[in-house]
Amino acid sequence: MRWQATESCPCCAIPNTQGHRCGQCLKASPALDKSYAAFIYTDPVASLIQAAKFAQQWTLLPPLGQILAELPLTRPDVLIALPLHAARLRERGFNQALEIARPIAEKLNIQLEMGRLTRQKNTEHQARLSANARWQNMRNAFHYAGDLSGARVALIDDVMTSGASLNAAANVLKAAGAREVEAWVLARTA
Repeated sequence: MRWQATESCPCCAIPNTQGHRCGQCLKASPALDKSYAAFIYTDPVASLIQAAKFAQQWTLLPPLGQILAELPLTRPDVLIALPLHAARLRERGFNQALEIARPIAEKLNIQLEMGRLTRQKNTEHQARLSANARWQNMRNAFHYAGDLSGARVALIDDVMTSGASLNAAANVLKAAGAREVEAWVLARTA
């Protein structure tokens, strides 16, 4: 497994930026304050994530979440798993982000908030879209019911590709008062 380079973009976790913001994040600052990825999205991690999501082998996810919990990250006030739309959740039978977040919450003894961040819009699968279309696809996709005034939030997901989903959720969380929103993902595409 290839560990994610420590010298990645601090905002979007794209590898090989010597720890500086990448050109895209300099051009348009993302809603995410920081992003962390345990791995670069290559085999065997890519195959494990695909098997978990698409071959109903979701039990592969909690051990990967435990690996993410081992990273030396700043402790947030709350963890939130990136939600699936209700239709996608019925189709898949589980939320991969939630299966990753549970062992993190348990290991770090941090509140795992569920149900307040919802995916309102049943969007097209991001993997089928171009980078630009991914950002358009996520417009108004999320809603947050609650108050996060001053909270530091870690948003958990499996893979970060364009960052569109995580950034759309981060915008909603900041509108609800979050002081800082970080993305914690298993893998980042290069």
